[in-house]
Amino acid sequence: MTLSRRIAAAILAAALALPAAALAQEGDVNAFREASPSCDANPTLPWIGRVSGESDEDPTDNVEPVSFVGCFATEAECNAWRERGSGLIDDRIVQNSCERRP
Repeated sequence: MTLSRRIAAAILAAALALPAAALAQEGDVNAFREASPSCDANPTLPWIGRVSGESDEDPTDNVEPVSFVGCFATEAECNAWRERGSGLIDDRIVQNSCERRP
């Protein structure tokens, strides 16, 4: 396993290890976005996940659009990440998918 894949796997493991209660805490949208494995940093990973919608995670409780993108070695990793990301969206979900990269 290459170093970039090991780093991506470690980031994913940390993101998925968050307890469900932590997902409702303020700031998790940004933390999840930062923990998502970058496609630019992992150009050979074959699966790309996309989640977008609306969330009121900011301190003002304003509903704002959010989106997450991550790349993964397996479809299972992508789907686990996608399910976590969609849990951060409290309003309308616009996109929620895992697909093979072109």
